[in-house]
Amino acid sequence: MFVAARLPLAAFALSTLVACGSAAPEPKDDAADEAQARELGRDTDKTVLDDMIQTEDKARAVEGVTMDAKRDLDQAIDAQTGGPSDESGGN
Repeated sequence: MFVAARLPLAAFALSTLVACGSAAPEPKDDAADEAQARELGRDTDKTVLDDMIQTEDKARAVEGVTMDAKRDLDQAIDAQTGGPSDESGGN
């Protein structure tokens, strides 16, 4: 009786472990990363702060988009209120 009960339990446990496995990660292209770092004017040495530096690089890349959106919003506010306010500084 116990052998018959163990077999489905073992099969279920094995299939669960197989289903939870993941595929091998794709290899990173170190040459492209180094070329991008040189383009950004950074040293290409690997450090413990690389993740933080990459995050800052991404933020700098989208800064123009956010500043354009701010300018458009400021213009819309100025159009609704009848002109630039003293708080905006005329920017």
